[in-house]
Amino acid sequence: PGATLCDALQTLVTCPLTFGILAARGARGVAVSEADVRRAVRFAFEELKLVVEPGGAVALAAAMTGTVDLKGRTALLTLSGGNVGADVFA
Repeated sequence: PGATLCDALQTLVTCPLTFGILAARGARGVAVSEADVRRAVRFAFEELKLVVEPGGAVALAAAMTGTVDLKGRTALLTLSGGNVGADVFA
């Protein structure tokens, strides 16, 4: 995999058991840009008063950009990880 702010999400191997469960339930993936992730990390800090690492902010980025349509729906987004260096966080 190439360089990314979301290094916590990089994997070289997909677990067949986990992938099989998700596939059987119709789970799908979406993509957001590095710029979207940066905006989500900043929003989490400034508006929600949370420190989250980039990989832990991708769900928020997807919601903020409309990549995942949440209009008229109730949603739970998991924001995680304070394992972010000061240089990246800045």
